[in-house]
Amino acid sequence: MQIKHVLVLTIGMLTSALAFASEVDFALLDINSDGLISMSEAKQVPQVAEAFRRLDKNRDGALSAKEFSHF
Repeated sequence: MQIKHVLVLTIGMLTSALAFASEVDFALLDINSDGLISMSEAKQVPQVAEAFRRLDKNRDGALSAKEFSHF
């Protein structure tokens, strides 16, 4: 029974850590803290800059947190 509890807690912690890591990445790229990632901010990470056009679904020239979550 204790092993099940440890396993459930471990999975929960890992899931939380992954969700937190996604938010931190977005926040780190959003240099001016406007809630959006511009192309100039995206250039900090070449992979994000390369995927920028594909991720920018509404074609407003910026990535929202929702758009960025598909990265």
